[in-house]
Amino acid sequence: MQNKEEYILISKFEYEQLHKQIELLMARVKELEGMLHKDSHNSHKPPSSDIFRKPIKNSRIKGKHPQGGQLGSEGTTLMMVSNPDKRIRCKVQGNCTCGAALEDFPVIRIEQRQEFDLPPKLIDVTEYEVEIKKCVCGKEHKAVCPVQAPVQYGKRIQALAIGLNQYQMIPYERLQEFFRDYFQVSVSDWWLSKTNEICYENLAPSDEVIKQELISSTVLNNDETGLRSNGKRQWVHVASTPTYTYYNIHPKRGKEAMDAIGILPRFRGNSVHDRYSSYEKYENCEHSFCNAHLLRELKYVYEEFDKKWASEMTEVLIEANKLKKQNGLNEITIQEIETKYSNVLHTGLTEEPYIPIQNGKRGKKAKPKSRLLFETFRDRRTQILKFIHNQDVPFDNNLAERDLRMIKVKQKISGCFRTSKGSYVFCRIRSYISTVKKHNYNVLDAIVLALNKQPYFAQST
Repeated sequence: MQNKEEYILISKFEYEQLHKQIELLMARVKELEGMLHKDSHNSHKPPSSDIFRKPIKNSRIKGKHPQGGQLGSEGTTLMMVSNPDKRIRCKVQGNCTCGAALEDFPVIRIEQRQEFDLPPKLIDVTEYEVEIKKCVCGKEHKAVCPVQAPVQYGKRIQALAIGLNQYQMIPYERLQEFFRDYFQVSVSDWWLSKTNEICYENLAPSDEVIKQELISSTVLNNDETGLRSNGKRQWVHVASTPTYTYYNIHPKRGKEAMDAIGILPRFRGNSVHDRYSSYEKYENCEHSFCNAHLLRELKYVYEEFDKKWASEMTEVLIEANKLKKQNGLNEITIQEIETKYSNVLHTGLTEEPYIPIQNGKRGKKAKPKSRLLFETFRDRRTQILKFIHNQDVPFDNNLAERDLRMIKVKQKISGCFRTSKGSYVFCRIRSYISTVKKHNYNVLDAIVLALNKQPYFAQST
C-alpha cells in the first residue's frame, strides 16, 4: 500500500513536470509557426520575401467609395499651351452646296486644336566654324568655341543619359540600344561612365546644400536598406523631407554610419523612423515611430496569437490618423484618443501574462512576441502618439520608405554595384534628381546646370 501511494505521488510530480514542458513546447511551437507566417503585410519584411504564400491582404480597411475617380475630383488632362512651336492654318476650300466658292468669304472665327508629338528628327547637329587669325607678328589667334573636341555630344544628350541611367535605372546595354534606335547615335560604356562621374563631381556643392537643409528641418524621415557594392554588403541610408532627399552608402548600418554621414548628429528636430535602436542613440533630437510598421506588427499579433488588444489598438491608431487627415484634432479629440489608448493597455494587460520561453538550453528567457509589442505600446507611448500632438509629425515613415524603395528596384535590375565609386555616384545624383523633382523643377534642365558646374540648389541658396 505504501509503495502504491509512493507511486501515485511520483506520477503526480512527473505529470506536473510534463505539463510544464508541454506548455513551454506549445508556446515555442506557436512562436515558430508565427515566424513562418510573417510577411510584408504583418511585419517589416519586404514584399520581395513573400514566397510560397497565399495572396497578401494589405492593412487598408475597405472604404465606402467605389474605385476610380470620385465625384468632384479635378482630375488631369492634356492642356493647350499659349505659345505652340508651330502654327498651321487649316483653310476652308471648295464650294458650298449652293455653288458659291468658299475662298471668297471672310473668316468669322478660328477654332484652335493642338497636337503634342515628337519632331521627326530627335537630335540636332551643330557645326561650329572656329575662326583662326594670324597677327602681323606671326602669332595665331583662335576664336573661343564651346566644343573642345572635333566631335562630341552636347550637354542635353549627356543629361538625358544621366537621368535614364541614374534615376530611371536603365542599364548601360539597354541605354546604348535606346540611343541607337531613337537617336541613331552610338555611345560607349566609357562615355556613359565618364558622364556620370563628371556630374557626380560637379554636384558636390549641391550635396552640401541638401544636407544643410535637412539638418535645419523641423521633421526628418530616416530609413536604410541593404545593397551589395564591390562584392560586399553595404547599407544605403536616406534622410528626407517633402522638399529634400539625401542618399549615402556605408559599410555599416548603425550609428557609425549615421555619424559618418553627418546629418543626425547635428539634427535638432523630430526624427521619424521604424524604431531601429541606432536612431534613438541620438539624444540631440526628438523621436517618433512609424505607425505603419506598428500596424503591421499589431496585425501579426492579432492574427497569430488572437490578442484582442492588438485589434483594439489598431482601431485607435487608424481613427487618430483619420482625424488628423480631416483636421479634426483638438484638445478634446486628443484627450479621447489618449483615453482610448490607456483603456486598451489596461485591458490588454490581462491578455499578456509573462510566459517565459527558453531559447535553447542556455541564455536569457525570451518574452513572447505579443508581450514585447505590448510593452512597446506601454513604454513608448510618447513616440507613438507624437503625430497627434505635433501637426508637422507624420503618422508614418512612408516618405523615407518611398524614397528608399527605388534602391531595391535598382538592386533587382542591376543586382549590385561593381565598384564603390559607382554606388557613391548613384547616391549623389539620385539625391539631386529626387530633390529637383520635389521642387517641381525640370529634371533635364537641372542636370544640364550640374554639367555646367552650376547645380540648381548650390546657386539658388
